[in-house]
Amino acid sequence: MIEELLIFTKKTKKIFLSQKTKVQPVTQKDKTIESLVTQTDVAISDLFEKFIKKHFSHLNYIILDEEKISKYGKDIFKHIEKSEYQFVIDPIDGTIQYANGHSLYGLTIGIYKNTKPMFGIIYLPELDELIYCDERKAYHVQNAFTKQERTTEIKKCKQARCSMIFGHAWIWSLTDEFSIQRAVFIDYYSAVSQCFYTLLGKAKGYAMYLHLWDIAGAIPIAQKLGIKVFEYGNDTIYDKISSLYFTPDMWTKKPCILCHPEDYQEIRSMLKPKI
Repeated sequence: MIEELLIFTKKTKKIFLSQKTKVQPVTQKDKTIESLVTQTDVAISDLFEKFIKKHFSHLNYIILDEEKISKYGKDIFKHIEKSEYQFVIDPIDGTIQYANGHSLYGLTIGIYKNTKPMFGIIYLPELDELIYCDERKAYHVQNAFTKQERTTEIKKCKQARCSMIFGHAWIWSLTDEFSIQRAVFIDYYSAVSQCFYTLLGKAKGYAMYLHLWDIAGAIPIAQKLGIKVFEYGNDTIYDKISSLYFTPDMWTKKPCILCHPEDYQEIRSMLKPKI
C-alpha cells in the first residue's frame, strides 16, 4: 500500500509546480489568487480520490480530505467507524507560502486502519524532500523522485538535539521558564514543514492546535520513532482517529505538543496555550 501511495505522491509534484508559476503574491483584494490556490488543492484532491478508487476499490475505506470533509456533516465519526481504512490527506499545507513563492509548503497523507495509524507521508515538493514510514520503520528521502534520490532510515533517539520549538504565537505564550538560552520559539506557518523537521530531530517539538489532516502523515511516522502527540494539560496521547481527541470538524480538542516523551515536560514548562 505504501508503495502505491508514494507513486501518487510523485504525481503531485507536477501539479504543485505547474500551478505555482501562475500564482502571484496574495493580497486581501485579489480573490483570483485565492481561487488559483484552491484549484491546486482541488486538483490534488481529485487526483487522490481517483487514485484510491483505482488501486483500493476492494477495500472498505473513507477519504478524509480537507477539501471535501463537509460532505459528511456532523456525523463524521459514524462514517469513520463504518470503514476499515481511513485515508487522510491535506492536498496543500502552507498556502500562504505557496502563493507567495516560498518553498515551505507540502503534502501530507496518513493511512489508518480501524482508526489506528499505519503509514504516513510528508512531502515538500519544492525541496525534493520526503519522509514516510512502512510497517516498521521511518525513512528520509533526499532528492525525492530524481535520479539523485537517496533514502536513509531515520534512527530513533531519546531526545531532539535542537533547541528550536515550533508554534503559532496567536495560540501559545511563553512562560517565565522560557529563555533564549534554553530554546528558540519560531513559526514556519506550515504544519507539514514543522512536523517534517520535528520528526527529523531538527526541532525539539511542535506546539500546535490543528485539524486532523494537518498532522495525518506525522502521527504514523512519529509512532515508528517513539515521538508522540501529547494533549497539553492532561498528557493524553493522540494515537487514533477518535471523538475523544477530535471535534466533528476534525480539530484537535485541545492544544497539543508533538515531541519525544523526554522533551515534553521541558517544552510544557516554557509554553502555555492562550485558548
